[in-house]
Amino acid sequence: MAPSTLIHQASLFLVLTLPLNLLAQSAEKPATVKVASIQCSSDLGDVEGNRKKLAALIEEAAKQGAKIVVLPEAAITGYLSQDLKTNWQLEGWPIEKSFKGKDPLPFAETVPGPSTDQFAALAKKLGIYLTVPLVEVEAGPDGKPAKDPKFYNTVCLVSPQGELVAHYRKLTPWPYPEKSWATPGDLGVATYQTEYGLVGLGICFDIHKILEKYEPHHIWALLYPIAWVDQEHPADWFWHRMPARIKPFNHYVIGANWSVDQKQKWRGYGFTTIYAPDGEVLATAKSLHGSEIIYADLKTDSAGNEK
Repeated sequence: MAPSTLIHQASLFLVLTLPLNLLAQSAEKPATVKVASIQCSSDLGDVEGNRKKLAALIEEAAKQGAKIVVLPEAAITGYLSQDLKTNWQLEGWPIEKSFKGKDPLPFAETVPGPSTDQFAALAKKLGIYLTVPLVEVEAGPDGKPAKDPKFYNTVCLVSPQGELVAHYRKLTPWPYPEKSWATPGDLGVATYQTEYGLVGLGICFDIHKILEKYEPHHIWALLYPIAWVDQEHPADWFWHRMPARIKPFNHYVIGANWSVDQKQKWRGYGFTTIYAPDGEVLATAKSLHGSEIIYADLKTDSAGNEK
């Protein structure tokens, strides 16, 4: 065969295969990804009821095309009662006078455990990344709750393959309600490289310190479960002070705050918000009560886009 023929065939092969390779890369590294934050109430200790409510909302978010779904703080176990009168409390631990204590041991779960297993299976079924926020009880060598265990305010990340890929324990528990049960996290920050970008995990009160801890990691997005309580109207925090807090760190924040079933005397519920790296509000909830899902299309790091 003549050399010119060989060159022609090689050139033809490149012409035919190069677009296919580019298409394959494009499929693996999409330019944008739809994310969802779920705003909903939970009932303290009603683990089965909370799981059922969350699962239905997660399925709806996935049906709308979301590939990353974030849930509110401790949404599986419950964080505080909706009237803010009942709080988790370990025997002998201090508690504010406004709270009635409730033992978390019958309701808290190990990691891995029933909820991480259930939601990992759901994530696999739906092909999504999903946060799993709960009250965690320290496990012993047998995987069951340890003797005299510690309790953590925890969020995990499960993958579209149904795997538990990140485990984060709240580093900075909010003293007012969590001094009665929560041990500060001992696992440090938690990151995971998704096909969309490197994500980190943080929880509510962590926001005052966690962004600096993630700065060396150059994360693409913070997945951020929230159960906010405020003395003032929370709009100033979520729509003005939070954007200013986020802006210097140049990454997305996908926040999911809790709600209540009906109007309460306290403030802080609602206002679930997704933020751009410059602090711009990309999406925000329009309701305070009941359930709502908000969505945003984010540019991915994987495709080489600027955030």
